[in-house]
Amino acid sequence: MTAAISGLITVILVAALLYVRKHNDKWTIISFAATVLFGFATVAQVALAAAPAEPDGERTASTPTPSVVPATSSPTPEDLRYQLSSSPGDSHTVKVTATASGEPEPGLTYWFVVEVNYGDGNIDYYPRRKMTGRSTSFDLTIPANANTKFARIGRVYALDDAQNSQAEDLLTRQGATGVDDFFDEAIGQPVSDPVNLPY
Repeated sequence: MTAAISGLITVILVAALLYVRKHNDKWTIISFAATVLFGFATVAQVALAAAPAEPDGERTASTPTPSVVPATSSPTPEDLRYQLSSSPGDSHTVKVTATASGEPEPGLTYWFVVEVNYGDGNIDYYPRRKMTGRSTSFDLTIPANANTKFARIGRVYALDDAQNSQAEDLLTRQGATGVDDFFDEAIGQPVSDPVNLPY
């Protein structure tokens, strides 16, 4: 495109020189010069219109990436747990201290359970005290005729509504008949480490 425009300008200039040499009339030369100037202006306009447009990529301003601030999450409270300790009383009584931390889970009830290990693979689970969810100390007494040679440990379990109803029934039986007054297997979810009960 640039070479064609240069050639066109050269032709116009040559024609202008030949015309001026042939015609000596002043007004004729002036009108011809004006025509030549108009021709140059027209050629310049055509050249500008035909010039390639600047690529969009060079003119587009870069859009800044919005900064994202991570949302701060509030700490989740820990589920209720108990730290247990025990100390001996008389031959059939032990003092238990339960220290609570965390928050109770909705729909669960917490029970202190005595696990009696008979040494032959058989363990009975006696629900003995419903916990309030707070730290507490209490005396834990076993019947006078209970054999103290068998190992006993205590642990806190979280029970759902149905398991809680069973535990309440078994606790009532322990005080009355002593028949079918324990769970045959561990029930619920343990929420403490075991503690030895030194009877």
